[in-house]
Amino acid sequence: MIQSSKKTYSIWGEFSDTDFTSLNQLQQRVNHWLNGPPFKVHLTLSGPFQVLDEKILGGLEGFSMDNYVVEMRTNGYGTEDNIFQSFYVQIQISPELLYLKQRLDEFLEIPPKEYNPHISLFYGNKESLIKDEVISKLDSPPGMITLDKLSIVEIVDDIASWKVLYSYPLIKKSNVRLTLGRPV
Repeated sequence: MIQSSKKTYSIWGEFSDTDFTSLNQLQQRVNHWLNGPPFKVHLTLSGPFQVLDEKILGGLEGFSMDNYVVEMRTNGYGTEDNIFQSFYVQIQISPELLYLKQRLDEFLEIPPKEYNPHISLFYGNKESLIKDEVISKLDSPPGMITLDKLSIVEIVDDIASWKVLYSYPLIKKSNVRLTLGRPV
């Protein structure tokens, strides 16, 4: 058995149950028309990194307890001539999302780079005209999506082998007003 030398890790943002179900159904429709590989819908926040150790596991757990869920606005569909950004839901960059990504990159010591937040619905190569035809058959994506957990994912060469190893829920925003440390 040949071991893959290309194993890396990434941090994904994952979604509330309702949004995951909606995005997953959308992905299944797109993949039905474009014949793409199945994968878990997600928003890549940081990575790749090579070593997964106790420092990262503990740090990410603490990180999730210090950060709130992120409400993200979508900007329709996007397509590119890139296998991993071939067909996706565009996400509007917000200060909250950018702050979360920057803090994760700093924690993992990943140099900053241009960020195109998106939720891939299809991986592969298809002509732009074919992808545009699929877009014309789809309803608009959900207007708002809630990112409510951070996950550490093992990435290997084969998309079918990608595996979520750990997930950490983010803090839900409280609607309770505090006065002298007590709910009113």
